[in-house]
Amino acid sequence: MKYDKTNPASIFSYSINLLDHSLHDVCGDIVTDNSIKGKGSLGQMVEKFYYEYELNSYRGPDFKEAELELKCTPLLKNKDDEWRIKERLVCTMIDYFEIVKESFESSHFYEKCKLMLILFYLHVYGDEIYDYKFIFSVLWKLPEKDLLIIKHDYETILNKVLAGKAHEISEGDTEYLGACRKGHKGDSPQKQPYSEELAPKRAFSLKPAYMRTILEIVKNKPEHYFCNFDVAVDMQQLVSSEDLTKKSFEEIILDRFASFKGKDYVEICDILEIETTKAKNKYALIASKIGADDIKAGNINESEEFRKSGITMKTVRVKNNDKPKESTSFQNIDYFEIMNNDEWFDSELYEIFSNRFLFVIFKKIDDRKISYVFDGTTIEEDKFILDKVFFWTMPQSDLKVAESYWENIRDCVLNNTISLDNFWRIGDDKKFHVRPKAVNSDDKTENPHGGKVSKYCYWFNANYVQSIIKSQNEK
Repeated sequence: MKYDKTNPASIFSYSINLLDHSLHDVCGDIVTDNSIKGKGSLGQMVEKFYYEYELNSYRGPDFKEAELELKCTPLLKNKDDEWRIKERLVCTMIDYFEIVKESFESSHFYEKCKLMLILFYLHVYGDEIYDYKFIFSVLWKLPEKDLLIIKHDYETILNKVLAGKAHEISEGDTEYLGACRKGHKGDSPQKQPYSEELAPKRAFSLKPAYMRTILEIVKNKPEHYFCNFDVAVDMQQLVSSEDLTKKSFEEIILDRFASFKGKDYVEICDILEIETTKAKNKYALIASKIGADDIKAGNINESEEFRKSGITMKTVRVKNNDKPKESTSFQNIDYFEIMNNDEWFDSELYEIFSNRFLFVIFKKIDDRKISYVFDGTTIEEDKFILDKVFFWTMPQSDLKVAESYWENIRDCVLNNTISLDNFWRIGDDKKFHVRPKAVNSDDKTENPHGGKVSKYCYWFNANYVQSIIKSQNEK
């Protein structure tokens, strides 16, 4: 053999010869004459033709003797010629009747995916899979701390099945390990053990955000390969492994806000021993400081745990009736991503909206004011106190509305009618709308059809955010 099939490091080292080549380049026409069809077929072809490893029906990892799973996962290049994750990494199908019999440590997912060889390849629309070029190779052992979070994710999904609510599972229920939809439109839903309600077919997957962090690590390696065995990855961490043995990640974060409830901006700055500022995002800055527990993470959204999970913190100031002062914005619409992706579940917007949110709510107190000194000047403004902090997942019914929202945007991009006259507006009262988000009227971006076009972004309506807060009050 050209590698030791019992040794993960040897299998990984041998994979490096694939980089910057396609399977067709390396193995010749045998791959065109004997290609394998279907989802996951590229991985099977790599096993069969490159590793000359006999395909089998073994339930465990692909390289049985090395206890190593092989995963081939696609990348795209965006308009700025940067690498982008195309989709989540599907790991194993969820059998609703089997999962209720297994612990995390005995689960099919853990057995297969605790150690993986991940081969990133460039997906080119219209090309045959054996002509896709491999770009990066990663030998990835799920880190101890990640496993603690993933175990909690697994148990969250399991508990929904045990409660007869498999039909209510959402990718937003969890941090790193998702339960993604599988199958095609029109596929029959599945039976579940503790309810007569049928549930969509789902699979355990590592979320796009988690895969993005792996990509960020390896793409900065000039040699284009990486092994995380005994290697410390330099990312700002919010919690430790020891913390996670006592409480869940979300419980830890919420606990950090508890002692600040009812306090205003100036009082919080005094407790944190930080300078007051006139910055427009000052409430987001103090929320990040509290959630990070004084770790100098800057923006909590850039911490390891938030980046791997895709959690987004949204700081909202509301009136006495819980109505936000303004609608909530997200990132600008990537018209090229919209145009090149015809699948809602693989879209950037689905990832944003189906991920977990951390809402930090500051409420206005009557007509009272606070005052502080900034740059030698006394500032007086409305008094807002820290009122509520909670994690939230968009319900499936709202994700259905979001899918229609995305379809409207995509129609406008495909038809080259990118204009406020054609997008959902705030006055339509459909939960979401499109609005400009640019420095000025001259700040434009590229149009996939050629030329330049105005920058627009995704928005939650203020009324929708109000309904989210009110639903939390009812809980």
